[in-house]
Amino acid sequence: MPECLECGFKGTRLQWTHFKYKCTGRFKNGTEYRKVYPNAELVDEELRGRTAVTLKNLQRKYGEAEGQSRFEQYKQKQADTNSFAYKQEKYGWTEEEFKQYNKSRAITLKSMIMRHGEENGTVKWLAYCDKQRYTNTIAYFIEKYGDAEGTKHYRRVCDMKAHTVESVTLRHTCNKEEAISILQSYKTAKRFSSNAECKFAQRLEEHLGEQLDYSVNTKQYCVYNDRAYFYDIVHNKRAIEFNGDYWHCNPKSYNSNFYHEHIGLLAEDIWNKDKIKIDTLKEQRGIETKIIWESEYNENESTIIEECVKWLKHTDNE
Repeated sequence: MPECLECGFKGTRLQWTHFKYKCTGRFKNGTEYRKVYPNAELVDEELRGRTAVTLKNLQRKYGEAEGQSRFEQYKQKQADTNSFAYKQEKYGWTEEEFKQYNKSRAITLKSMIMRHGEENGTVKWLAYCDKQRYTNTIAYFIEKYGDAEGTKHYRRVCDMKAHTVESVTLRHTCNKEEAISILQSYKTAKRFSSNAECKFAQRLEEHLGEQLDYSVNTKQYCVYNDRAYFYDIVHNKRAIEFNGDYWHCNPKSYNSNFYHEHIGLLAEDIWNKDKIKIDTLKEQRGIETKIIWESEYNENESTIIEECVKWLKHTDNE
């Protein structure tokens, strides 16, 4: 239960009426209060869960059909009121002010620490990361919807997020040719790449003495063959795939029957997909690929970097 750090009052919710009429008179509302006590809680966790505008809460209150309708209306209203056009018309915001507003709302480690302090902010950030990872697994969908429906929803979400002509056509409401063009123009977003890959690419550039043609720091190399394939590093007509041991099931650590819960595939299926990706690059562009496993790199960075520099400069003996 939240406790007012100004006067010691405890309640399920610290509202503006408390600060204006019952507290010390120092604050008019929760916003002013949080400026002085940034780590303070205003609403009881259980109450927040029960009163949050969620599909489950609305259906419990209004029934399945009416709850679904109200939830769709709520989502549309949120989308409208959070658009630049709305903020510009209502508050006269510039594009720069709108960008800063969005940055302040982003859930990042930095923003969580600013809101809740270093210790609580870090704890909340790690909990958020764990939740995000879990909600993207097939186990989460099965738990929420049951075996059959959960699997169906999970596959549908994966299909919508996939780099395919069909998914891009739906997301952007465009034709096939436009979808292919969009796929081939996609840039790498560092938030989709591991820190290890980013550091590897940076270290490789330092030893090469030049910027990589395609990498996490510039733009991923894309080849389209029924779907879009993106490659970690392509330089001087050579490629390097930096594979995480867990996500790509390093054969030294995982057998072919290992089931990857986050991806929903057996290790053998993951290896086959990776092989198709590498073969596509060779067959369509004549580019050979070198595989670097993250664990191998961590064990002997200098040797791996030296090998990769030789590989990209075509001074290897292979």
